[in-house]
Formats: sequence, C-alpha cells, structure tokens
Amino acid sequence: MIRNRTPFSLSHVLTRKDIHILDTLAKRYFDFYRRYFSLNENNWFRYTRVYPAVDAALRNLSHPVFGTLLRHLFLFEGKGRYSQSHIVPIHQDLNYVSGGKNVVMPIELVHKVIEDASYRILMNRCICRDGFGCTHFPRDLGCIMLGEACRHMVARGIARYATVEECQSQLRRGAELGLVAICAWAEFETIAKGIPEGQHRNYFEICLCCPCCCLGMRNFKKILQNDHMRNVFRSIGWQAQGAEGCVGCGRCAEACPMDAIAVESKTISVSGSCIGCGLCAANCPKQAIVMQEIVPMKEHILDYFWGFRPQIRG
Repeated sequence: MIRNRTPFSLSHVLTRKDIHILDTLAKRYFDFYRRYFSLNENNWFRYTRVYPAVDAALRNLSHPVFGTLLRHLFLFEGKGRYSQSHIVPIHQDLNYVSGGKNVVMPIELVHKVIEDASYRILMNRCICRDGFGCTHFPRDLGCIMLGEACRHMVARGIARYATVEECQSQLRRGAELGLVAICAWAEFETIAKGIPEGQHRNYFEICLCCPCCCLGMRNFKKILQNDHMRNVFRSIGWQAQGAEGCVGCGRCAEACPMDAIAVESKTISVSGSCIGCGLCAANCPKQAIVMQEIVPMKEHILDYFWGFRPQIRG
C-alpha cells in the first residue's frame, strides 16, 4: 500500500517554545548587528559581495524544510512581524483600463505618499544593482525613502536629503526606464540600515526595481509558493490582459517574473499568479497588453498595509 506522506518541514519539528527562543536570540543578534555592522558609506561594497548568498536564501523562503527558519531569520514571519511589499506598475505609457469612469494612474499613489512625508531621502546608489553588477539600468538610481527615521541613513553617508520635487523626478525617471515601484516596509532592512528599534516604524521605502537585480523580482516565482509570503508581496489590484494586435512574439512571457503568461498562436493567456508589475506590457512591441484594474485602488498606498501602518510624518 502506498501512503501519502506530508512533506517534512521544520515547522513540524519546532515547538512554539523553540520558535520563541529563536526569536529572542535573533533579537539580541540584530541589536548587536544594528550597532556595529549596519550599512554605511565605508562598508557599502563589502555588503554587495554577500548579495548572491542573500539571493540564494530568499529563493528558499518557501522551501518545505528550511523555509520556516529562513522566514523567521529574515523577519517575514513570527509574532509582531509585519514586513510587506506592495507592487505598483508605474510605467506611464501603458494602457490602464478601469471599470470606473476616470482611471487613476497607479503612479499617482506613489506621488501622493512622497508629498505627504515629513522627511525624504534618495539613496546614493542601488545596492541590488551594485550587488549583481547591473549592466541594464543605472546603479546610481537609488531608492526613495520616507519618514523621520531616514535621517540615520543620511548620517551614515548612504543617502542624502531630497525635496518633494527631487523624489518625484526620481520616480518619473524610474518609470521612463521601465522599472517597477515596490512600496515596502521591511523590518530586516531597518536593521541593516542602522535604524534604532524604537524608530523602525518611522520608515517607508519606494524601491525602483529592475527584474534582473531586485532580490524580490528575481525570486518571486519561488517565494510566492508559500501562503504567508503571498501576503508579504502583493499586487495593488492590477493584472495584465491580452488585447488586439498580438503577433505571438513571446517577449511578454520572457519579461514576466512569475511565468504567468502563455503564448498561444497570436494570443496570450495570463494566469492568476500575475502580480501586476506591468513588465509584460512595457516589453510588448505591439502594445497588445493592457493593465486591467481588477480590484479598485485604495486612496493611499499606506492603506494597503495590514497589521500596522508605516509612519511617514514626524
């Protein structure tokens, strides 16, 4: 008789007490790390050398054996852990289709949160593009960070203060280059950037991500195999759909970070795993893909956050 076996997982072995002990040890380690080893202008390029290892770890967040441990290590899972990212298509030349009369471009949500923040910075460089030696997009096009806690990153020499206009110009440049905005609060990153624990919620990031180097986009196919991680990385409600004019070239399928597109003759089908990043539409030479609003957009990008709301004002 063949018996169905449940795949082995550390979550089946670790008790709640074990996980509490691991979380306590991790907290002590992160306090020490934040104080002595967090990112600064002198160790920036030393950090980039470990990116291949971080990439490999993130690729295994849904691993049936080690996934639970890795998700706790990167502070994605556990009591009081609210790290999350929301994917926003910002390319303005795409065809956005909404059931409402007036289509609000997704990029407008990002413009608004920049305006609402009391303090804004631009990172001097993109650590992901430096980490993987990007040759497709400028490495000096850094993320936009919001909130009073970002002052610590300026003090550490890895960012500079920026006006609303400078941040919005950076956002528009990212859109013109075909990058994707990922609006996030990642607890692990607050530690790496030296933000004190008492201020770590006064921080919000707008990453301008390329599919070749962004740690998330490189690994979404594997990361999002886990139910919990599908809550961590979310679309804001847009999905690609095929339109007239498709010639079946397949460039959309090649660009999709989720393998969500199947090309059949001169049509495409998009599966439910689409994360609404818009890369397929941006790479379509015939503009035969539209971005369909399948869930009405909320009024503010911070409204998408569950569990808590990042504080971007003093």
